[in-house]
Amino acid sequence: MENRALPPREPDLSETTENYLKRIYILLKSRGNARISEIAKLMNRSLSSVSEAVKRMADEGYLSYEKYGKINLTERGLKIAETVHKNYSIIVDLLQVLGIPEHISIEDACSMEHQVSDVTMNTIREFVNFSRYNNGAQNLLDEFKNNNPIIMPNPPDEKEYLV
Repeated sequence: MENRALPPREPDLSETTENYLKRIYILLKSRGNARISEIAKLMNRSLSSVSEAVKRMADEGYLSYEKYGKINLTERGLKIAETVHKNYSIIVDLLQVLGIPEHISIEDACSMEHQVSDVTMNTIREFVNFSRYNNGAQNLLDEFKNNNPIIMPNPPDEKEYLV
């Protein structure tokens, strides 16, 4: 079980910038490089808006890029991207531990990753680790999932809950 706290976030960093950095990070990890066209496709944005964002992020010290070429994260950008990606992964894990279907967990985590404080994020990480490696906690979570009418495969009629 990992006990390291996540690093604090940079103040005043926009959700949009965090999303760009995370997507670039994912492309670099999965393909070894990132280009404006790939980012635009992945984020469903126009080439011109991605170009403007990349230039702005380069000016702010989050990445470096070659015109019509590769994009690389600076140490500062990499640190932020890794933290945002870890936050996203931890929230997906929490939602799945609670029995929320994967496609909903992924979508919800994309919104939630930007809104949760560092203290809450670290607590969620500890809870997910605790629940995975503690049989008592796992049994309690399984009981919760099996009796939660919202996530049950065939929820009982609403009438049963009005008694």
